[in-house]
Amino acid sequence: MTAKETTLLGLMGFGIWLSGAVGFRLGGTLLFESGPLVLALVAVGMGASVCLLLKATMDWRKVPVAQSASVALIMTLGGLFGDVAYILDFSQITGLKPTTAGPFAAVLIFATAVLYLYALVRAARAAA
Repeated sequence: MTAKETTLLGLMGFGIWLSGAVGFRLGGTLLFESGPLVLALVAVGMGASVCLLLKATMDWRKVPVAQSASVALIMTLGGLFGDVAYILDFSQITGLKPTTAGPFAAVLIFATAVLYLYALVRAARAAA
């Protein structure tokens, strides 16, 4: 993967994170403060969404499947740094209650873990 492709994937990942951040600002109360069932559905939905976004992006950019783990890391790195800012001033940035920080972080960590697992499985299958 070239430096140009790496930069493009990083910027795309940051753009995906930024669109999610705006969406959470606008609809975060519904997603994160509507009870445990909705929170579980949001977590599963986010996990599935990021996996589909990874596959679609890699197919679009014609990146070999064997590089899935690297692409997932590149695409999430900017958002992970952005999430640090979210957590530092959670209520002000998100407009959510301070008590929602834990569930919010749990959903983000879950979705990221699902993405990394998916990427590792894809890369392992491609190598086999």
